[in-house]
Amino acid sequence: MNELDIVKELARRTSLPEKTTEAVFHALRDLIHEGSVDGPALLSTPHPPSVRPDDPNVVDRLIARAKKHPLGTEFLVSGFLATVAITLGAHAFTVEAARRRLQKEQQQKEESPK
Repeated sequence: MNELDIVKELARRTSLPEKTTEAVFHALRDLIHEGSVDGPALLSTPHPPSVRPDDPNVVDRLIARAKKHPLGTEFLVSGFLATVAITLGAHAFTVEAARRRLQKEQQQKEESPK
């Protein structure tokens, strides 16, 4: 993957403009070259905070990511669980909680008087 591909992929994943993503990418690369940031440390997985995968805030963020993603919330609701979790960067339990919430919201819309 070359620099252009990396910038495009980062822009897609973050929903940021490519110009912004490119500027951040170059700034981070400069920090690594200067020795201000340890490159391998960026690749290490930090200890995740103790947040339940079905925490409402975590579910909110997943639904927001799905809304911005080209495949949308339909993919979140009906896609293969593992594929959805990997694509949207979420725990499978978070995907299931989001699905329950979206289905409940859909049912409430259908049942509400018009």
